[in-house]
Amino acid sequence: MSGAKQHLKRAQAKGRRIPGRARPTAATRPPVRSEARSETRPETQAEAQPASAGFPGAPARSAADVRAQARAARSLAELKACVARCEACSLHKTRTQTVFEDGTAQRRLMFVGEAPGADEDRTGVPFVGRAGQLLTDIITKGMGIAREEVLIANVLKCRPPENREPSPEEKAICTPWLDRQIEFHDPLVLIPLGRHASMHILKVEAAMGEMRTRIHDSGGRKVVPTYHPAYLLRSPGEKKECWKDIQLAMGILGIPVPPPAAR
Repeated sequence: MSGAKQHLKRAQAKGRRIPGRARPTAATRPPVRSEARSETRPETQAEAQPASAGFPGAPARSAADVRAQARAARSLAELKACVARCEACSLHKTRTQTVFEDGTAQRRLMFVGEAPGADEDRTGVPFVGRAGQLLTDIITKGMGIAREEVLIANVLKCRPPENREPSPEEKAICTPWLDRQIEFHDPLVLIPLGRHASMHILKVEAAMGEMRTRIHDSGGRKVVPTYHPAYLLRSPGEKKECWKDIQLAMGILGIPVPPPAAR
């Protein structure tokens, strides 16, 4: 290596200005590539991380998720959205849609059925098939009030295939949705329709005949169990027994019994 080249190399190593060479300016200096920052903006972190399945925003995928989301829901609208996303049991694979509720809490009366059927799964509204028409007649013709003045819901929010009975596991997973629903509406009277709904509301294991014909107290509410309308369609002779139960509930609510001609 020549002496001139050695001098140039030593000068570059020591950072001295080399005669005849212009010092780089901001305009000519190549951009500095900074190391990636270890931290990100809070909102970027939230977007990058999947939401916890235990809170609204992600589908509930276990019984624990259902309990957590039901408790965390701050409104009926939020609860309904959580139900619509639920994947906690296998019924979400066969449903068309979830079935949340129908009506209002105007009369502080809530009917609770067993599970949606084919018509309910198709429309997203509880009790719209043959059993639903009979329930509507009980409300409008028997009680003399409009169907939309009462709340109607089910123990399960998804239809079991072939309209089979709910399994114990399905009920255990799904009922926190119903319990929170009842809390939001705060009905004075609950009328569970059939054995599954009655056992859950009363927290007992009993036959239908042991639960109906009287008024129960449960959580500060009056509970009047009666037959499911689907059972009444199969056993029309029991309709008069159901009417006795309905009159018990009407007495609590101060709803006068319409004259026979009006029914």
